Amino acid sequence: MKLLFNLTAVQPIHSAKFHGGGSYGEVIFWALVKRLEGSADTSSPFRLSCAYDGKKYLDPSIVETCKQKNIPLFDINEKTPQRIIDENGIDTFYTPLYSLEKKWDIQVKDFVFTWHGVRALEMQYSWAGVGFAKKLGQKLEALVRYREIWKKRFYKPKYQALAARMAEGKARTITVSEHSRASIKSFFPELLDLEIPVFYSPMTEYEPQGFLPPGATAKKYFLLTSGARWEKNNLRAARAFDELIGMYESQNKQFDMKMVITGVTNARAYLRHLKHRDRFVLLGYVENKELEFLHQNAYAFVFPSLNEGFGYPPVQSMRYGVPVAASGTTSIPEVCDDAVLYFDPYSVSEIKNRLVQLLDTRIYAEYAARAPKRYAEVHARQERDLEKAVDFILKF
Repeated sequence: MKLLFNLTAVQPIHSAKFHGGGSYGEVIFWALVKRLEGSADTSSPFRLSCAYDGKKYLDPSIVETCKQKNIPLFDINEKTPQRIIDENGIDTFYTPLYSLEKKWDIQVKDFVFTWHGVRALEMQYSWAGVGFAKKLGQKLEALVRYREIWKKRFYKPKYQALAARMAEGKARTITVSEHSRASIKSFFPELLDLEIPVFYSPMTEYEPQGFLPPGATAKKYFLLTSGARWEKNNLRAARAFDELIGMYESQNKQFDMKMVITGVTNARAYLRHLKHRDRFVLLGYVENKELEFLHQNAYAFVFPSLNEGFGYPPVQSMRYGVPVAASGTTSIPEVCDDAVLYFDPYSVSEIKNRLVQLLDTRIYAEYAARAPKRYAEVHARQERDLEKAVDFILKF
């Protein structure tokens, strides 16, 4: 088997340098490298090569490993993916994120991908996307993404072609949650009888390292992540916290909590809506170990996301026994089970309600105890499913 791995999926997309799909792809990459090391002694050896975008950031450790292991790296700016496949006798292509871009509409003997869900079809349009975008190109994209006309003319036909390819046995897929599998079949009934394995999304565990940013004190802040993406819905959570501060002030009660939001690229998108700006610590992108440190030291984690195929962040916080309040939508209840407090992500007042609950010592202790138990269950399945996912890709 000659396998081409699409590394562009782990590189920055849209306004996000790091993203869930990218983290997923990195774990799959390292698992394949591990298998590669032992494949020479098996009856089914495989050769691994990778395609990447030389104009974007790529984790230096991946680049170095490819050099050490003699894994060819092909820059898609120099050769198209199809040309890479044709010139190198590639028989299997795998991408951890499916792309609708025309250059990835390739022909290969075995086309394998992970389908994380159909967010492009599930999401409702919102002007918030324009407000969060910082660059002109991002604003123009936000003007059309998720509009019904755009779904009908752009997203749906491309996904329909993909579904037809799968129905004909010309592509194989796995997905990361029961929610995603049901969503795929719901939008594309021609796949109702097709077996789509569900393997929980694996994640790399980093040991916490770093320090708290100025203005933040351990166990005295609510944490939110992915602040650059409006789909993560952090603004509503920030407004809920802002109202919470006002509520305490109206009763002349002391309240020394803050809210830390990571990944913020456009601070104005938040600050123009908030009264108590000094209570918010807005950070840009933080490295993985530093993010773990923020999870570990948070009072609670808030996850108001509007759409998730799996959803890593709550699991990261539960690892440290940090209570979580999260959206009760898409895959989140499946992954988090009864270990978190759920809310309607479109309701600022309901999010504030859950923050109030988390300030109750009895409720806080209950969810702090549930968190590590659920983390252990999810983590165990992630480890089992990672091996199954690699087996699926390699047809073992």
